[in-house]
Amino acid sequence: MGISRRSFLKGSIGLCASLTMGELLTLGAQAGTRPAASKILVVVQLAGGNDGLNMVVPYADDAYYKARPTIGIKQKDVLQLDQSVGLHTGMPELADQFKRGKLAVIQAVGYPEPSRSHFRSIEIWQTAEPRKVKDTGWLGRYLDLSSPAKANASDTFFPAINVDPILPKTLSAQKVIVPSVNNVADFQFKADPKNEADRLAQIEAFNSIYKDFKLDRHYVDQLRAVGMDTTAASDYLNKVVQNYKTSSQYPNDNFGKGLKFIAQMITGGVNCRIYNITLSGFDTHTNEGRNHDQLLRKLSSGLNAFQQDLEAHNKDKEVVVMTFSEFGRRVAENGGRGTDHGTAAPMLVLGSSIKGGIIGDAPSLTSLEDGDLKYKMDFRNVYATVLDRWLGADSKQVLGDKFDQIELFQKA
Repeated sequence: MGISRRSFLKGSIGLCASLTMGELLTLGAQAGTRPAASKILVVVQLAGGNDGLNMVVPYADDAYYKARPTIGIKQKDVLQLDQSVGLHTGMPELADQFKRGKLAVIQAVGYPEPSRSHFRSIEIWQTAEPRKVKDTGWLGRYLDLSSPAKANASDTFFPAINVDPILPKTLSAQKVIVPSVNNVADFQFKADPKNEADRLAQIEAFNSIYKDFKLDRHYVDQLRAVGMDTTAASDYLNKVVQNYKTSSQYPNDNFGKGLKFIAQMITGGVNCRIYNITLSGFDTHTNEGRNHDQLLRKLSSGLNAFQQDLEAHNKDKEVVVMTFSEFGRRVAENGGRGTDHGTAAPMLVLGSSIKGGIIGDAPSLTSLEDGDLKYKMDFRNVYATVLDRWLGADSKQVLGDKFDQIELFQKA
């Protein structure tokens, strides 16, 4: 069956739109059928500086309400976790996961001499290096160390997947290239899903374009290999989409759709150990009550749907979700019914393989540093725990130093 040049270009543009040639070469080399990853980490960045005190609310502390007379979460509305703290009103799903022992709240996380700059603090969290600028991210270094020196068809399919338009420094590596893919459709031929002949014709056209290249044979062979492996990757992901079924009700927003895409990859057996996704909008200088409420509802409902989806597919014990934000907010509200850039904040960890509960002590609201919370746990303690006990890596090699670990995971 023939296919016109215009039809081919229209059909294949979606496949290549999100990938550079370097990424295609890497994915081509890494495409394979190795069994799916057994331990998977999903990193959720709460971009903008999440107000930890209004997410994990110290409802039993009068100092909280004195510092936040208009934006503090009323005690009667707090979803109590214990006798002193509870979750924001808009997070009933995660409060339920906490009761089920599947949510851990890590209190007062930060680092020494904190930066209140978005750009610098994001970089510190993503590279795990507060003292100097670093070119690679902490998970990028993990990928470099854990990936084979020379990838081949039996190694891995994707080292990691970024479910955002822009690759974060977290996944910046020296040897490994990580694709940014928003959904499976970005990596497929835009053929009529009901017309198998149309799809096969586009694949045939895609594979045949290398036949008449007037280039050095080495480059032609390399391009042909890339084309063939990219076609195989597209075909593989197409099957993943077709086989995926879920009863989970994901929020109909970008964050919910992104989590659903990750669930498709995991339940479909795609061999990928790291996923990254971002929920933006947490820079709540003004009108925090409404804006923060909407964001936390998205976070709670999205992560709950994701967890339920994994449980329905018997994949929940293989996946851990970890949230972070570049900084928290100041203790006292400002004049715009919001909060300004602060320091320490809680992290959330969700999954069926973790030890649910509250880890660490709540920060003092009266013993402050220039109006900000004092951190009680270095975020690299959390990273080291995840690297060593979940991903099976050498955290000292990745982080450049040894950090004490926390009791986050269930014993095997």
